[in-house]
Amino acid sequence: MTSLERLAGSLLCVGFDGESATAPLVDELRALAPGGVILFARNVSTPARTRELIDAIRAELGDSVVAVDQEGGRVARFRREFPASPSAMAVAAAGDPAAAELLAFGLANELQRAGVDLNFAPVADLALEPRNTVIGTRAYSDDPGRAASFVAATVRGLQRGGVGATLKHFPGHGATAADSHLALPVLEVDLARLRSREFVPFEAGIGAGARAVLLGHLAVPALDSELPASLSGRVVATLRDELGFAGVVVTDCLQMEAIAGGIGTVRGAVLALAAGADLLTISHDLCVARAVRDAIVAAIESGELQKSRLEASAARVAGLRDSAVAPAERLAVGPLAARIARAAIKLVRGDAKLPRDRPVNVVSFEGDAGDGVASHSGADLPLHLALRRRRFQAESLRVALSPRHEMLENLLALVAAQSDRSLVVVMRRAHLHEAQASAIDALLALAPGARLVSALEPFDVARFPQAATVLCTYGDDELMIDALADVLAGA
Repeated sequence: MTSLERLAGSLLCVGFDGESATAPLVDELRALAPGGVILFARNVSTPARTRELIDAIRAELGDSVVAVDQEGGRVARFRREFPASPSAMAVAAAGDPAAAELLAFGLANELQRAGVDLNFAPVADLALEPRNTVIGTRAYSDDPGRAASFVAATVRGLQRGGVGATLKHFPGHGATAADSHLALPVLEVDLARLRSREFVPFEAGIGAGARAVLLGHLAVPALDSELPASLSGRVVATLRDELGFAGVVVTDCLQMEAIAGGIGTVRGAVLALAAGADLLTISHDLCVARAVRDAIVAAIESGELQKSRLEASAARVAGLRDSAVAPAERLAVGPLAARIARAAIKLVRGDAKLPRDRPVNVVSFEGDAGDGVASHSGADLPLHLALRRRRFQAESLRVALSPRHEMLENLLALVAAQSDRSLVVVMRRAHLHEAQASAIDALLALAPGARLVSALEPFDVARFPQAATVLCTYGDDELMIDALADVLAGA
C-alpha cells in the first residue's frame, strides 16, 4: 500500500456485511485501511459477539474509529440484549433536559462497553414538515430553542460517557419533504431563516462540545445554488467560520440516492473532500469504498485535492479515538428510559384509562414506512400483548396503512358486531394516508369513545377533532408501547 493510498483510506468510514470478522472481510479491510467503520443491524447480534467483531477489526486496523447510529426509538442498530431508549421526540416530550443528559450518559456507557467510539447522534434537525417521514420522531421538536436544549444535553451526556457525539444533518433536513435516501431534497428558505431556525440546535450542540457534525444530502440554494450541502465548500465554510465548529466534518452515506443517483458516489466523494469534509461515509459496499479510495489518490496526484489539507483531516479523524475517555461512573439505562417513556406519553384530551370489565380491540394501522431509515411501521411489541400483560382481555386487528375498501368493510363490520368492547385505534401518519384517515373517521363514528393514539409524529392529531380521547406516543417501539399500555391501564 502506498502512502497516498493509506492517506486516502484514512478518510473513509466504511460499512460491511456480517456479524463476524471472517478472513475475507479482514483481508478487504486490511487492504483498504479505513479511518473508520460503521456498524448496522446487519453486523450486530449480542453485545459479546459485537465486541469480538470490533476487537478483531481493531487488531487489524489499529486506531480506526468505530461508529454507529444509536439515536433511540426507531433508529437503533444495537437492539438484542441492549437497553432500549426512546426517540428524540419522546425524550423532549418528557420535558427534562437533565434526564436526557443522564440517558445519553448511560447509553454511552453501553456503547463504549461494546467498543464504539462515535455515535452518529443526536439529530439536530427540526420536525417542521408533516410530509417528512425520514426525520419525524428522530427530531426533538419543531421549536429551535427547545430542540437546542435537548441536543446540547445529549451531546454532554454522550461525551461524558466516553463516546463522541455527532450532530446531524447539517444544515437541517427537517423542513424538507423528500427523503435523501431516495432523492435530493431541497430546503427553500433564506439565510436569515436558516440562522434563526435550522442553525440554532447545531449551534447549541457545537457549544456543548460535539466532536463531529454530519453533512446532510440536501440542496440549500441560500448557501449554494449548485452543489448539495454535503459537497459544498460554502456549507462547510458556514459551519466552520460562522458556527465556529473545529471538529470532524463527516458526510452522510455517499451511497444514498441523493448523491449516487446524481453526481455519483465516487465523484461525490472527491467533491466532498474538496469542499472541506474530513470523513466520507460509504455504508454498504467495500468495492465502492476501494473505488473512492483510488479516486482520491488520483485527485491528489492531479492536484485537484491538496495532500496537506487531507493530512489535516486525517489527523482530526484520528483524534476522535484519542478524546474518548471511559468514565469512572456508570448508569443503568433501562429504568431511566422506562421513566422517560412514561413521562413522554401525552394525553391531548379525554380519559385514557380503559375499563377493566370490558374486553379491548386494538386496531393498528401498519405497513411500509416509506423511508430509508425504517422500512416497516409497526410495533416491536403489539399493544394488545402489552395490555394482556396487564390482565386485559385484548385482541389485535391489524390493518394496512392505506386499507382497501374490502378490508375497511370487514373491519367496520367486526367492530360493529363487537360494540361491547373498548376500542383503541393506533394510527400511523394518517395525515399522509387518506384511506387510513377515512377509516378512522368511520371507526370514530361507530365508537365515539375510542381511544385514538398517534403512534409516530403528532401531525395526525388535528385531523380528528371529533375524537373524544387522543394520546401521542412519539414512537411505536417496544418501550413506548409498553409505556402506553401503562397509561391505558390507569397509570
